[in-house]
Amino acid sequence: MIDRIKSELIAKRDELRRKNNLRSLEVINWIEDLLKMLEDKPEPVKKEIKVELPEESVEEVVEEKKPTPKRKIVFKKK
Repeated sequence: MIDRIKSELIAKRDELRRKNNLRSLEVINWIEDLLKMLEDKPEPVKKEIKVELPEESVEEVVEEKKPTPKRKIVFKKK
């Protein structure tokens, strides 16, 4: 399907090159941009990153957490 579209765009570009006016030059540039977009691009290489975390037991994590002291909100009186 893409090959057919490419061949039709190339044929249209060649036909417009035979006509030599300003509008056809704009369309030729547009068609060439479309052909560049249709080109097969290599897929980027996917890399995996593995991170090893030290194992901690859940009990140790709970013990480390301390409750925060609650502060009383005081408004200044004028």
